[in-house]
Amino acid sequence: MELLKHLTRAEKVKIRKAVVKELARYRISKFYVENPDNDNVAFHQMIERAIERLSTLERFLIEARYLSVNSEYLTDYHVYNLKFDPPISAMTYTKIRDTAMINISLFLNLNTGVEIEHLIQRNYPARFS
Repeated sequence: MELLKHLTRAEKVKIRKAVVKELARYRISKFYVENPDNDNVAFHQMIERAIERLSTLERFLIEARYLSVNSEYLTDYHVYNLKFDPPISAMTYTKIRDTAMINISLFLNLNTGVEIEHLIQRNYPARFS
């Protein structure tokens, strides 16, 4: 994603923290809440729709790292070396993860503290006007 070039490291971290928080909330309510109410069901559907819209690699990474039952105990290193077949480099993993996080934050319209829509319109006006 070309947008990654225009974001600072701090902005990427803000986006990742906001998305990881929502994914953790999803995982906890999905695996540990026995009788979900309507709000939880709607939240689950929203997260699942966002994940379905990701590319195959992005979806695999997000599900392996953030949505599995054992995700609290997994590290990024574990995922890119042992879950991907063949293993991928740390740099490739980071690009895939950051792109997935940006896409999820846009799909969910999360308030991350980063004006992604403004960046898109400023850097790609012909494509998104």
